[in-house]
Amino acid sequence: MAMISKFSFLNKLSLRSVLIVPFILQISAAVGITGYLSWRNGQQAVNDLARQLRDEVTKRTQQHLADYLQQPPRINHVNRQAVEAGKLNQDDFQELQNHFWQQMQLFPRSREIYVGKPNGSYLAVSREPDESLIVKEVLGEGDPIGRFYSLSETGDRQDLIRETAPYDPRQRPWYQGTLEARKATWSDIYLFRYGDLGITASELFFNTDGSVGGVMAVDLVLSGISEFLSTINVSPSGEIFIVERSGFLVATSSDAPPFLLGAGGRNPQRLMAANISDRLIRATAEFLMEEKKLEQIATPTQFNFQRAGDRSFIQVAPYPDDLGLNWLIVVVVPESDFMEQIHANTRHTIELCLLALLVATGFGWITAHWISEPIMQLIVGSQKLAKAALSRCDNETLAQNVEVRGVEEVKILAHSFNQMAQQLQESFAELESRVEERTADLRREQEKSEELLLNILPEAIAEQLKQETQAIAEYFESVTILFSDIVGFTSLSARMAPIDLVNYLNEMFSSFDYLAEKHGLEKIKTIGDAYMIVGGLPIPQPNHAAAMAAMALDMQKIMQNFALENGESLQIRIGIHTGPVVAGVIGVRKFSYDLWGDTVNTASRMESSGTPGRIHVSHQVYELLKECFQFEERGIISVKGKGEMKTYWLVNR
Repeated sequence: MAMISKFSFLNKLSLRSVLIVPFILQISAAVGITGYLSWRNGQQAVNDLARQLRDEVTKRTQQHLADYLQQPPRINHVNRQAVEAGKLNQDDFQELQNHFWQQMQLFPRSREIYVGKPNGSYLAVSREPDESLIVKEVLGEGDPIGRFYSLSETGDRQDLIRETAPYDPRQRPWYQGTLEARKATWSDIYLFRYGDLGITASELFFNTDGSVGGVMAVDLVLSGISEFLSTINVSPSGEIFIVERSGFLVATSSDAPPFLLGAGGRNPQRLMAANISDRLIRATAEFLMEEKKLEQIATPTQFNFQRAGDRSFIQVAPYPDDLGLNWLIVVVVPESDFMEQIHANTRHTIELCLLALLVATGFGWITAHWISEPIMQLIVGSQKLAKAALSRCDNETLAQNVEVRGVEEVKILAHSFNQMAQQLQESFAELESRVEERTADLRREQEKSEELLLNILPEAIAEQLKQETQAIAEYFESVTILFSDIVGFTSLSARMAPIDLVNYLNEMFSSFDYLAEKHGLEKIKTIGDAYMIVGGLPIPQPNHAAAMAAMALDMQKIMQNFALENGESLQIRIGIHTGPVVAGVIGVRKFSYDLWGDTVNTASRMESSGTPGRIHVSHQVYELLKECFQFEERGIISVKGKGEMKTYWLVNR
């Protein structure tokens, strides 16, 4: 009894008190919790965003390095093969000069392309600081003097610019290092006389008797890497830099160069990352060089460090390659770049919550008085409604008991609610059953629509089309397109009944569709007897050219099994080209996924200018697949709308 009397005041609480006090307590708790969660979520969001940002920047940098550094070794490899195959005379300096000059036109990043031979002879085509080209020549042991000649715009040797002291390529590090490695290799990074960092890729070539014929080499300027890094928007004050394991800088995203020029712009010297003028890069390098962290990092690793009270996020990723490079890509992002706006938003959130608390308290007093008067009328109305429902239902079935303690008015309201709840429960049960039936019907129809849409469009494009209403268009840097055409289709259509012709095409194109799915390619469309397919989109595929070549060879095999009822066999022309395109869906009615660009036109020309029963490919396809497929050189042909092109026949794997 004492316990009951102790809490008996709870049964006498007024509606006004019940409305106001809990409301104020909830708002107060919400202010505190919101402020804490805002701060904690902001911190977590910063960590996640910084991690994702560092990963993305590192991947972009690695991809650019791979693209940037692949040209010099590829040039050396091509030159070595040309010499060893007898297509390039290593003893004819005029022929070598013309060949190197043409390559310098094609690869503007190269500073110099040259060759050194065991007899001390040397020939190089070099790019001067003003972008003009010159030729350097040393005839050999009998004439070791270096001679520099200017070149005309067509690559012809002109005036003698100057002569130098005797020069022996056999004593140079690039020559000796290549002989020692006995394979393609990179030199150490060095400085050009005008200040740019450079690196040399070199490779041995051999005579027909197996003896060393000399060393092919290409000098590459590394300033282009810094130019690319400066275009990446890491964060307002974030930086990217590349270092060697020793700590010397290779490239940076800052305005500070990775080398130091002496008085008058002479005597350039390489910089350690810990000595650069950029404070963030310098502090990051000092942190990483503590306890030899640079030498220990073997996998992508993330660090955090404090600098002048500000925390920074670091990611270090190794960049090795097959020729001996062992660089490190470092991405550093100050935490303050993210937290300033988050702190401001947190302050604004707390201020708004406090304002809401004050406003809600005032309105609570007013609302409590406003609700208490009409609540009694609501009780009377609910009782009448319950009695009307009970006149049509079993009392025992509808009996519901909700025990409410505290406010007297709510007790009466709860009693009326219990009577109505049972009726509503039955109504809702029936309604829910109907809704489930309708939902199941809608789901089946939706599955049919999804299946139809996926038969029309690629899955990725179908998903994007469902989310967006505007035109969908995306640029793809490299895809491979195939066009095929049945030879003699016009005369065939005149001899066959339309239904037989359609059945024949359906059987053949269905076989092609199966091949496309097998090789991971995307069918674009058929027009009459023409069949168009693409590889490398909408999801990029690294081996799209090889997959398309395999597809074409399989199509030839399938055509060998097709024959008309009279035994007549048919042939197809196939054309393939690789290049960039824009792909997407345009329009709002009867849309389809299509491709645009010169690559499409060129692929079509490869087909139309081909020969029945053969696979006609462009030079770009040949360059990508020459190591793993057999080709026959067709030579230079005139292609409508494209001029003269060098093309090939794809023969076999």
